[in-house]
Amino acid sequence: METNKKLPVAGLVASVLLAGAFAAPQAGAQFYKNKTVTVVVGYGVGGGADVFGRLLARHLGDHLAGKPNVIVQNMPGAGGFKAVNNVYNTNPQDGTRFIMTSSSHATAPSMGDKKARWDVFKFQWLGNLTRDVAGCVASGQSGIKTIKDARNREVIFGASGKNAPSAQQPRAIANILGYKAKVIAGYKGTAGARLAMEKGEIEAVCAFWASLILGPQRQDVASGKLVPIAQLGLKAHPAFGAAPLIYDLARNDEDRKVLQFIFGATEISRPFAAPPGVPAARVAELRNAFWATVNSPALKADAKRQRLIVDPMDWKDTEAAYRAFLDVPKKIIDRAKKALGKK
Repeated sequence: METNKKLPVAGLVASVLLAGAFAAPQAGAQFYKNKTVTVVVGYGVGGGADVFGRLLARHLGDHLAGKPNVIVQNMPGAGGFKAVNNVYNTNPQDGTRFIMTSSSHATAPSMGDKKARWDVFKFQWLGNLTRDVAGCVASGQSGIKTIKDARNREVIFGASGKNAPSAQQPRAIANILGYKAKVIAGYKGTAGARLAMEKGEIEAVCAFWASLILGPQRQDVASGKLVPIAQLGLKAHPAFGAAPLIYDLARNDEDRKVLQFIFGATEISRPFAAPPGVPAARVAELRNAFWATVNSPALKADAKRQRLIVDPMDWKDTEAAYRAFLDVPKKIIDRAKKALGKK
């Protein structure tokens, strides 16, 4: 008799659990149906960040309940800081807007940059689309063959903004290794910098990804129009040919640690994050949709057509990677600040 009395309760519990299992997708469908989700990219149209932002946007809607329209909003300015500050500090924070960030956005708060009005770990990370490798390339007409040439002559680099990786990377190379480099900021992403190289306004650009060399810029590198001159990854990448690894040029172990703090985050190449005010249940929906999207046959086929590298990380691994490389002694951060010209 006792067992029979418990049967209705067990049935009720099962019904509640079953209802809960369907509640989240139904709620998501009700929220996202007929809505537009915006992926904010803090750089101009046509650059590497824009290409990857649009790759995700084309497929994400298929994996969110309610099948919302997904668009990219380019918001260039201050090396991407304008976009990050905007998404972190303003509305909407309801799951209809999130951002793709860059490595400089992770290190800036640690270095006390007052213009960085965000907390890396209050962002709600969705995941990272690819683990790419950055480097520097020079125009073929410049005559520069390797970053080592900057030991003896000034090399003029272009950048999107003074806080952008494209500015920080050559500045760090110059100040830590003692090389000669001048940075001209204000170009609209890597696409704008490439155009400036063609015009002879600048000679080189950093924050140039292996995925670009293997994909959209393959012919420019193969023809010698663009020449890889430095690699910023921990390991040599065939896309950059014989260009030297920046860590191999360090004069001592502490220099290497400072370089790793500055450049280490670049291998978390295309991370996406929702602002802090998005409700937890909706963040979970976005994380699940992100992971389903980056592993979908449709996105992989799209990436293959464009010769883009897709090597994703989920949100937990993305957050853990940031915690690992940001956990460094104060003296390393202080040297990085000095190298990047930050007070």
